[in-house]
Amino acid sequence: MMECELSAVWPIGGSESLMYVLKSFIKRVIYTLFPLGLRKQLAVWINRQKWLSKHARAWWPHALLRDLAHDDPDAFHKFQWKHHLGYARSYDIASRFGFENFNETRKLLFTELPGRFRELGIDPDRDVNSVLDVGCSLGYHLRYMETNLFRAAERLAGLDIDVKAIEQGQRYLAELGSRVCLRSGDIVDLELLTGHDRFDVIFCCGTLLYLEERSAAELVVKMLEHADKVLVLSGLAWSDCDNRELPHSMLRHHDHTWYHNLDAMVEQAGGEILYRRCEHGTVVDGNTIYFLYARRAKTSPG
Repeated sequence: MMECELSAVWPIGGSESLMYVLKSFIKRVIYTLFPLGLRKQLAVWINRQKWLSKHARAWWPHALLRDLAHDDPDAFHKFQWKHHLGYARSYDIASRFGFENFNETRKLLFTELPGRFRELGIDPDRDVNSVLDVGCSLGYHLRYMETNLFRAAERLAGLDIDVKAIEQGQRYLAELGSRVCLRSGDIVDLELLTGHDRFDVIFCCGTLLYLEERSAAELVVKMLEHADKVLVLSGLAWSDCDNRELPHSMLRHHDHTWYHNLDAMVEQAGGEILYRRCEHGTVVDGNTIYFLYARRAKTSPG
């Protein structure tokens, strides 16, 4: 895969072994001559060069910061999202808004949500007045919630570190006359961003996987404290067993994201699990199914 990616960005001839040697040589030269701070600047610069192919603008920032991804995955992902680099570039208005553009696991989550809420005694159309989406990107999930799930909600807010996505999404939502309000900021600073605000429902879907175990667990604590009715989480399902059997978070090496035991995080935060769906053997459109609904326990420990 890497050899093919490199040849697409830097066309060369010769054998596969020559490709490997050249790739290794280029990487060593770059890492030797350019300190991390300078490579970060270079990654941002490359991302702005429209004369380069989209593939090149996505591949090079990751290649330049591969050592950071290995040594500090949290810092790597935060830098990528903050500067709209690499995988963040795939988030645009045309390809994200609309239920038909959601990934398949997200479609499953939102399709079953109304029934799950009613089982909990919550009418989605009447009982949800406020919603927060943590890691909202362009706000496309919030737009769907506004028009299809929580029609009576007066406050729909989103937080994300990707400033470009927030700006693009907010402009588009304003054109639609949407009530959704997006704000940029680091989600680990949730309390600084939301203050004393509380929400009936908080969503955090496909976001905790970019945080290492301690940071993810701390964010779960904060979200439970701010969710009055339900906290909805979606994460990566571990392939070998149910996630609740994981003694600690596991790194997914190919993209430096995390498999978490969200059940344990909720329970350690004094929360109560209301519903869970973890299908570790199921892959849908390249994604896995791990949904969790939780709330603060009626009687917290201590």
